[in-house]
Amino acid sequence: MATTSQPGAGATPFQSIAAKEATIGNETVTTSTIQNLTVSNSLTRNNITFQYPFRTGTEGATGGFDDANDTGTATVPASQTGSTFCVPITGLKQGDILQSFFLSGQLESAGNTATIDVSLRATTAAAADLTDASVQAMTQVSKTADYLVAETTNVAGGHTVIAGESLYFLVTVTTAANTDVDLQYISLTVNQV
Repeated sequence: MATTSQPGAGATPFQSIAAKEATIGNETVTTSTIQNLTVSNSLTRNNITFQYPFRTGTEGATGGFDDANDTGTATVPASQTGSTFCVPITGLKQGDILQSFFLSGQLESAGNTATIDVSLRATTAAAADLTDASVQAMTQVSKTADYLVAETTNVAGGHTVIAGESLYFLVTVTTAANTDVDLQYISLTVNQV
């Protein structure tokens, strides 16, 4: 049981905490009582994963995706070139740090090539116009045989969400004859501060 004295600016000093084990920084303390511990008001939650089903997105400027199904997925039938789909990223707050994203789906091929590209993108408001820039691109998936799409992409250096920024995934798929792609969801791993 913890008792507190008067909190300081942004911190709460505890007089004592009854504990068998605690981790402070990189050190594990094993004692029955920790005394004079100061806890700041910031809490970092690492590796929080948000999942965005393809059903939440919309077809982009280049048609070819079909999300009119009962499965919540988005499909691209055979013989489509550069079909685009936008999946909005929601649930984040200013200061969150984007760590990685994961694409889930499947690709069917009868020996012809199908490709999938994903770009994590940010639009930022400006007086003259919105700016739109890639934050991180996934290495292209290019297959000539059936393939389980399970691709993880790290966001180089992390990306910190800033005020006035809107984030989304831009997915581009090309299918040859006798190929198709069915995409289930994209997940985003975030450190929240």
